[in-house]
Amino acid sequence: YRFPKIVALDIQSDGKSSLIEALLGLRFNVHEIEMGTRQPLILQMVHYRSTLEPRCRFQEEDSKEYKSPVVLASTIADAIKSRTEALLKKTKTSVSPKPIVMRAEFAHCPNLTIIDTPGFDQKVACWFI
Repeated sequence: YRFPKIVALDIQSDGKSSLIEALLGLRFNVHEIEMGTRQPLILQMVHYRSTLEPRCRFQEEDSKEYKSPVVLASTIADAIKSRTEALLKKTKTSVSPKPIVMRAEFAHCPNLTIIDTPGFDQKVACWFI
């Protein structure tokens, strides 16, 4: 799908993910830690009038395929957290530029792609995706 794209850039804990959650209509970010977004999330929102419950799938790593099963809305934050922790443990870093790609099909979202980025801190000059 070729939908309009928006990239959310700002400092840490300034509400980027909360704004995107409001547009999507469900919670996906980890709120109990200081820095919730530790790798970019490319969120492909697809409006389906008949889909009253969100159908979310993650793109397979290093692939363009969405073979993973549908993830329940209540478990999206946990799925993103576990994917992020696995990557950061493997790379031995606290933040990664490698994105997680998630497709969300839902009656209550627009046709739009939003990229949620980790926030800048005083030591980081710029992030490029």
